[in-house]
Amino acid sequence: MTHPLKPALFALALAGLPLAAQAQLAPTAAVAEADRLVKSGDAKSLPKAFDLYASAADAGAVWGQYNAAEMLHDGKGVPQDRVRAASYYQAAADQGNAWAQYKLGAMLLTGDGIDPLPSKAVTLLDAAAMQGNIWANYKLGEAYLQAQYIPQDLTRAKFYLERAARQNNDWALLRLGEMYRDGAGVTESQADARTLFEQSVVQHNSFAMVALAGMIKDENPDRAASLLQEAAAAGNADAKAILAQ
Repeated sequence: MTHPLKPALFALALAGLPLAAQAQLAPTAAVAEADRLVKSGDAKSLPKAFDLYASAADAGAVWGQYNAAEMLHDGKGVPQDRVRAASYYQAAADQGNAWAQYKLGAMLLTGDGIDPLPSKAVTLLDAAAMQGNIWANYKLGEAYLQAQYIPQDLTRAKFYLERAARQNNDWALLRLGEMYRDGAGVTESQADARTLFEQSVVQHNSFAMVALAGMIKDENPDRAASLLQEAAAAGNADAKAILAQ
């Protein structure tokens, strides 16, 4: 009867392998060893981690594809190459990975190192959002609200932002609060806006602090000032400008 190596012995065995031998690891083992190298915090190990992720990616391992893309996108351990990152994200997205769909969708929406393609971006972000990815829901909701990259659609903005807000995303709570405060695509409700801002403030969102301060400055000037001071301390330029008046 055979017994699997314990994790520590497995890592020790891998560390002694030349890179060519490590490349022969089964994809799952290569991803696990690359994860270990990244988590070690040793910057010198990052190129080796990337090689392992890339070898697993080329063998079709979805998390190898995703993590190789992440390292290329951020220039972590390897020269930044967002075109190549997009290729790895695409491979993982094609396998249904929600994070890859979100990351590639975000790149295509804004033209982050690649040519923008808003229609494909929306398709990818929606696919990730329907899998429950909180940031895909927020990104798509904000995109429909702000109308910077795609036509404004306040009904869809509300739909996606509410999905992210139900997962307690502070930015989605902020944007929904602004919609209710301004009556944008919803029936204006200062009470609902305040509740949403409060929920975002609890998570230390400095923009929600500024928005809430603006709502309560007359009824509770002390708290409004405190919120602005906290936001300013966090680097919020709007808070600093208001306090400087």
